[in-house]
This record gives sequence, C-alpha cells and structure tokens, in this order.
Amino acid sequence: MDNKKCEEILEISHVTNRYRDSGGLFSKAKTTRVLNDVSLTIHRDELFGLVGESGCGKSTLGKAVLGLIPYEGEIRVAGLEHAGSSRREFTSNVQAVFQDPLSSLNPRRTIAKTLEEPLLAHGIGTKESRRQKALEMLELVGLDATYADRLPRDLSGGQRQRVCIGAALMLDPDLVIADEATSALDVSVGAQILNLFQEIHERKDFAMLFISHNLNVVYYLCDRIAVMYRGSIVEQGDAESLYNNPRHPYTRMLLSAIPEIEESDELSQYSFEQTRREAVPEGCDFYHRCPYATEACKTRPGLEDCLDADPDPAKEAAGQGTAAGRPDAGRDPAAGGSGPETTAAAPVVREHLVRCWNPVK
Repeated sequence: MDNKKCEEILEISHVTNRYRDSGGLFSKAKTTRVLNDVSLTIHRDELFGLVGESGCGKSTLGKAVLGLIPYEGEIRVAGLEHAGSSRREFTSNVQAVFQDPLSSLNPRRTIAKTLEEPLLAHGIGTKESRRQKALEMLELVGLDATYADRLPRDLSGGQRQRVCIGAALMLDPDLVIADEATSALDVSVGAQILNLFQEIHERKDFAMLFISHNLNVVYYLCDRIAVMYRGSIVEQGDAESLYNNPRHPYTRMLLSAIPEIEESDELSQYSFEQTRREAVPEGCDFYHRCPYATEACKTRPGLEDCLDADPDPAKEAAGQGTAAGRPDAGRDPAAGGSGPETTAAAPVVREHLVRCWNPVK
C-alpha cells in the first residue's frame, strides 16, 4: 500500500456518547450510553463499512463525525479536530449522504441550485462557474443537463439520491459519510447507487464511511468492515477476512441472517439458536444473546475478549459450545488456516452478490 493510501483521513479515538432522557411525570431521568469507547481509522481512498443491527449506534457515530452531536473523545478528519477548526473549514472536508433523499432536498430549489449551494455557502467561484460545475456533477452522477432546472418532485427516488451524492461531492471532500444510502430504495435502484459509488470512487480521491445494516451491501462495496454492537466495535478487518473467518459470535450471528442461496445449506453452519439471558450490567454486552457465554462473561466487560475464545469446558461435556459445534470448527489457530466450516459460506455469498449487483448498472 502506497503512502497516499496510508494517509489517515478519519481518526476516531475513544469516542463515547450518551443521551440523557429528562423523564416525565411518572418516570425518572436517565442516561443511555450509545457509543462506548469507539476507535477506528479510515485511510485515504478507502471504502470503509460500518455494519450492525438497527439501534446499535452506527448513525450516532456518523453524526459525531459530522459534528452534529456532542461526544467525548477525539475525532480528526484530514488532521482537523472539531474543536480546533471553524465549522466552515471542517465541513469542507466531510460531507454526508443520508437515507431519505427527498427529505435531504429543498422542494422549492431546482437541482442546479441545490448543487450550487455548497459552493455559494463557501464563497467559491462565480455564478457562471458554479452553474458549470453543477452541470458537470450531474453528468458524473449519471444525469444529463435537462435535470438541472427540475424540482425534486419531478425525480424518482434513485435520481434524487444521485443528486444528493452530487451535492456531497461539490466541495471535493476528503471524507463522505453514506448513512444507509440505499435502504430507502428498491433492490435494483440500490444496486445502481452502489455501482455509482464505485465508479465515482475510481474517478475522485475521497474516503467513505458507508453505514448499513445490510452485510451483503457492505461486503460488496467496502474494502474493510467494522462490526458494531450496542455502541462498541466488536470486530473489524478487511472484507474477505471477516467473511471467510468471522471471529466474534455476533459477527457469526449476522452472517447467519443471510438467506440461503438456491436451497444451499452451505450457510447453515453459521446458524445457532437465539439464546436469551438476563443482561448483566458489569459484564459483556453480548452475554444475554451469546451461545458461548460462560460465568466469566458476567464480569468480563470487553466484547473483544470473545474473539476466538475457547469453549466453556463445562459446556463441552454437555455437547454445547464445543469446537465441534462452533462455526469455527475445523480451524487450526496455530496453523493460521481455516477449515471448510469457516470458508464455505463466503464464496457462496460473493457469487450471489456478483450475480445480483453487477448486472445492474
């Protein structure tokens, strides 16, 4: 990897966020932890996926990076901190594409005016040059010049999202945050938007934090992936490694949610019964759902401690939680290899994604 690729565009260090509920007439005020000591790094020109179930804190982290909510810890975008730079200077380096394109667009502004607005707000260019760049951006996102004077109501959902992507790129930011950018679109249009992200990324120099609950989408688009659970990063790595050899039980649970392809049972090894226990305030956040939990997990706070954890000896005698019953059965950690139980699912998923996404452009 060259030096340009190694340049760190986004640095998140020990970020924590809490929401305070003031309560009501019959309820007490309480504080809810949403982000828990989150740290990750995104390099220049990298497509980085953040995945997890709804409510785990993915969008909250995106809002923290954008400076829309308070947080504890440190966030740097292209070397700039929120506290040490002006709002205008910071927003020129990071832009966002949100889930609902219609709510992101001013219904009374034409498409050209919407695209010109970031340049106007930052005092860039003349009226003619801003108009010209707006037309060039329309072409980049796959829309011709006839869309320039239309209103958002005249466009389809996919076309509106293309406009939102163009508006986010008008300032040539170093980082783009795409928060569930395809979730409000149907499958075929969402596939077109994913292909558009790839095509634009090949032509422009920017990094992307792609937030989604859909593992298929993240695996198809991103170079590296981080998995979030209840505000904590439980596992991260390059896309191929995470799918070929998922190490955390929660990652395996997400993989087990991928539907079977053409009645294949090759994904079934990731399936395990949902285990429900009473949550423990001082222990692992995943204790109440993890099929491999032990008594030690009640007091062990680190989710990362579950990575490649040995099975519980007590459960091994009962035939539960043993190596033979786990998704990583057959893998020899000392040899650094992985058995068929960990590698069979990924090629099937990859083949399915290529079939589903690539033909739609």
